[in-house]
Amino acid sequence: MNLDRLFRPTTLAVYGGKWSDYVFEQCKKLGFPGELWRVHPNRSDCFSSTEELPNAPDVVFLGINRELTVLELSKLRQRGLGGAVVFASGFSEEKDGEKYARKLDNAAGDLPFIGPNCYGFANFFDRVSLWPDQVTGMKVDRGVAFIAQSGTISITMMSQRRSLPLGYVISLGNQQCLAAEDLIRYCAKDDRVSAIGLYLEGILNLPKFIEAVDYARSLGKPIALIKAGRSEKGRRIANTHTGALTGSDILHDTFFERLGIARCETLSSLLETLKLLHCFGPLPSKRILVLGASGGDMAMISDSASKLDLVCSPIPDAETRNLRATVGERVKIDNPLDIQTATWFDYPKLRQMFDVLLRCDYAVTAFMVDPQDETEADTESFDRAIDTMIEAVKGNPDSGQAALLSSLPESLSRKTREKCLHAGVVPLQGLAESLEALHHAAKIRKTWKEWSQPKILPPISDTLPFKILTESESKKMISDYGFLIPKSRLVPKEQVPNAAEEIGFPVVIKAVVPEISHKTECGGVALNLNNLTDVSEAAIGMSGIAENFIVEEMINDGVAELILGLYVDPQFGPTLTLGAGGIFTELMKDSVAILFPVSEKQVREYIEKLRINVLLKGWRGKPEGDTEALVEAVILFADFVQHHADSLFGCEINPLIVRPSGKGVVAVDVLINFKQIIV
Repeated sequence: MNLDRLFRPTTLAVYGGKWSDYVFEQCKKLGFPGELWRVHPNRSDCFSSTEELPNAPDVVFLGINRELTVLELSKLRQRGLGGAVVFASGFSEEKDGEKYARKLDNAAGDLPFIGPNCYGFANFFDRVSLWPDQVTGMKVDRGVAFIAQSGTISITMMSQRRSLPLGYVISLGNQQCLAAEDLIRYCAKDDRVSAIGLYLEGILNLPKFIEAVDYARSLGKPIALIKAGRSEKGRRIANTHTGALTGSDILHDTFFERLGIARCETLSSLLETLKLLHCFGPLPSKRILVLGASGGDMAMISDSASKLDLVCSPIPDAETRNLRATVGERVKIDNPLDIQTATWFDYPKLRQMFDVLLRCDYAVTAFMVDPQDETEADTESFDRAIDTMIEAVKGNPDSGQAALLSSLPESLSRKTREKCLHAGVVPLQGLAESLEALHHAAKIRKTWKEWSQPKILPPISDTLPFKILTESESKKMISDYGFLIPKSRLVPKEQVPNAAEEIGFPVVIKAVVPEISHKTECGGVALNLNNLTDVSEAAIGMSGIAENFIVEEMINDGVAELILGLYVDPQFGPTLTLGAGGIFTELMKDSVAILFPVSEKQVREYIEKLRINVLLKGWRGKPEGDTEALVEAVILFADFVQHHADSLFGCEINPLIVRPSGKGVVAVDVLINFKQIIV
């Protein structure tokens, strides 16, 4: 689908009254170089109808009600219209709107349109504005594309005071024709677009979205977004902990990380991330150097950077000697670097210092300053220090990338920001959001290098009947696939002592209660039974809740207990959950979501993310866990899920006990749900 006539028109028609007046005025204000036509039946300065237009416009803004929108769009399509912005609401977002949505599709045919229920777009590259509100922007030759499921968020982005150059701002509305993934592809192939920003509340088509992001990646166009709507919508599996751990939002986190998309929490973070990506693209590493004339600032940098895995590595020894000659003996050469005020006012030495630091091979060298308001104070010393850094950057074309960093976003004036951007120095505003931007930009590059496209397996229909296998049935199935399970017997209560003697002490006794998945909640589990007396007393104590029992060997050399589960999400399909397990699973909430396909490298990285990993590494003299066996178990579990993907609805191993290194892992408790009865 060719969208050039829609987004880069030479002729533009505007239909409607008050809202359309804004479109017309803002397009003129922006300096649209093509022909502008107004259509209104009751205005003398407008064309009265579609039929009166000189010819078919490239694009039309339909600021009229839904009935008229359908009528006029049909007429315009027949005349050869190139594309449309449908401003009207009252379509699929309302109860009575579905029929109008169908009428709109019929009227449009194969004509591309944005909306309905949307604000349209502004194209600052070509000075086009089909936007029914104030447009605060100017022509740019290179800039960021911002695509949003919110008109208000789009307005906020255009109103930002952070000198982020915007090329496109596009409001999606209902995405009835053009969705986010279509516009990602279009913007990515525009050579003038440096990066893409998104505000999303949902993704309509995951496979198309993945393809669009991959296409953008192939063209070197990084993406950062805000995904709103954090909820528990996806948690639908009863009877397992997995559904409580893995919700749709956690899956979105994993999904975006897998695709190399920076997920930001705030607009401030998104703006700084996009600004950094616009200037430098994804960063080659997490190694940064920060300097300033304040020990307090450098302390805050150290604290915040460590939380984001940014690496403030030491300045190389070779450059340290050169630096010492410049900054003197009183300055402690470190990273972050407090240059103290004596160096600050010695501008020749300051220049020498920047020359040295800029060749130290950091991903970004950031100079931290918070100038006073130039309308209220003398900012000469700040200006000269900043100019000195800029001169160093210009004088060293092969040097590393440089940033001006302020702890408060309002500290950098527009004049300062624009001066920096012109010189190739990125002005980063706000300590927290700027460090997050550095973190995101480095993470994108790492993902691009290790690209592995996620595979979305189709979810199983909720209408199918299902069967919950017993623990014994579940364990046998897992065991047959290659998992190690404890020695066990399923016996009536009178045979429990004999079964315990056969297995060998210590043992575990579990009451078989089909309708209860988590037996600890009803007192249906007894652990560490070391003799026949303990076994008999435990069986008698549980006789009121069950007639049959599982007698099982006690695994008492575990280093850590984990949960390994399958979660079938309505959107993402089958996914895996790995986390801290046992009786504290939901309390600890220490888990990660894993999308298919599953690689060994990814599994190791996911294990490293878990807080419980500290136990696997050996905690306070305890033995290290068999991490290698754990990795193999996760890969085996993923194979098991894919092998039964057409029928497996839920599967949970909890706990999966990790034994000391070399002794493997044991599936102690297993629960399997099928969406069809397995014979």
